[in-house]
Amino acid sequence: MTSKHQRRGLVVIALLLLAPPVARGQTNRPAAEYLSLLNMRFYEADGGFLVDGLQLVFPPQGVRRATFVLSKAGGGEVASVPLRIEPLGAFPAFALLAPDGTPGVVKVGQSGDFVMAIKVNDEVVSALPFSMKEEKGTDPFNPTRRFTREGPWKDLAFVSNKVEDAEARVSFNWWTSLRELPAGGRQLLTVHVMRGGQEIASSNSPVVPSSNDWQFFRRELVEAKTVGKPTRQYLTRASLAAKDGEFVVVVKANGQPVKSYRMQAKGGQLQSLAQSRLGYEPRADFISPRMIDTSSGSGSDFPMLEAYWLRKDAK
Repeated sequence: MTSKHQRRGLVVIALLLLAPPVARGQTNRPAAEYLSLLNMRFYEADGGFLVDGLQLVFPPQGVRRATFVLSKAGGGEVASVPLRIEPLGAFPAFALLAPDGTPGVVKVGQSGDFVMAIKVNDEVVSALPFSMKEEKGTDPFNPTRRFTREGPWKDLAFVSNKVEDAEARVSFNWWTSLRELPAGGRQLLTVHVMRGGQEIASSNSPVVPSSNDWQFFRRELVEAKTVGKPTRQYLTRASLAAKDGEFVVVVKANGQPVKSYRMQAKGGQLQSLAQSRLGYEPRADFISPRMIDTSSGSGSDFPMLEAYWLRKDAK
């Protein structure tokens, strides 16, 4: 039987074989910024997506055409959205992808295995395999249905801070679904950073998940103080990476561990997944180590973030 990772590899290889060669002389090839792909608006009621606000890293010069394509994992296009490439403020290495002449709504509405891909100048630059499952209500007098997704949301997380500012506050970013939490009651999620079995920082406040599908959360981290009067001192990249070694970031629900991620500091630098290295192949799996935080809604205040991507520990 073919494993999930083997199927993913076959899908990505097939997409790349269909793509034309990269233009010569282009140092950094374009790629969709992964967080913007993962955080596209999802409609649980009909299994649809709103394709808007995506970010493109290293936009190409000259003729620029882009397309969002959603296909079945075994082949066969489900939907596509033409995209225009727009400048993103004062960040020449980034661009925005917006629907071009269409509303940008993609309705899937069926269970199965799929791949969402971004094409630039007809080349597949990023691909994200995922699955979708329909869930039907059990009340015959109030029939309902909704869709949930499985994919990278379950396993990926990242630590972030403002670029080139070692004293900037550090945040932990992750996705959570009620399906991975203990059943019953209100769940308060907290984040805890451990080094050598000792807690060195935790999230500045808890979050309360409310969806069976994946929700994105970001929380700043506050250093633990064991001596003297407690103070609220935010964790910085410099203080986190001051000592080489391994950290474990634990997400807890009502005090009980739910999942954890391992992270390394080496030579005073935090380490990220291999997929975040410039030049990583296959290119469709590249995860940019930087992104533009547009959550403030004001272009003049958009900061560039550096992200150290992590993968969940296997149980």
